Amino acid sequence: MPTTKLAIVLGAVLLLGACAAQPPVSETPPRETTPSVRSEAPKPASNPAQEEKAAMAAVDVDNSIFFASSGNTIDAEGRQRLLEHAARLKADPELVVTLVGHADHLGSRSYNLAIAEQRINAVFAVLRGAGIPVTQIRREAVGSEEVSPACRSPQCRKLMRRVQLVYQK
Repeated sequence: MPTTKLAIVLGAVLLLGACAAQPPVSETPPRETTPSVRSEAPKPASNPAQEEKAAMAAVDVDNSIFFASSGNTIDAEGRQRLLEHAARLKADPELVVTLVGHADHLGSRSYNLAIAEQRINAVFAVLRGAGIPVTQIRREAVGSEEVSPACRSPQCRKLMRRVQLVYQK
């Protein structure tokens, strides 16, 4: 009797092993595909004036502190706006602000990153002076990396020279 049980177990193992070794059967035969040729529609000519307007409209003016060309000092209006932001941060200790420093496209990449960092430091100093703890402030220097190539007018460049305050919980 023990030999019969062993024979049954071995037969089952061999049967299962044979099933596992067979490739899966596909129910649908593979289709032959022919490469499709797509012709892309020509892109409309870009309008630099519209692109510049769009770049300017994308700036969050209410949550930004603006700077003069090559400057890193905060004017009276910017200081007052920062004090309002400080009050918001004090009212909600779980709120965190990221200071994102921007520059216009004038100057080298390294210069723009450096001036963006200096602007962040100026905003940081005002917020810290208003009693905001370091744990509620983060920093990110972008420089001119996000400036639209269409941003060429003095008005547009002025909007690009900023520190934007981005809130998150």
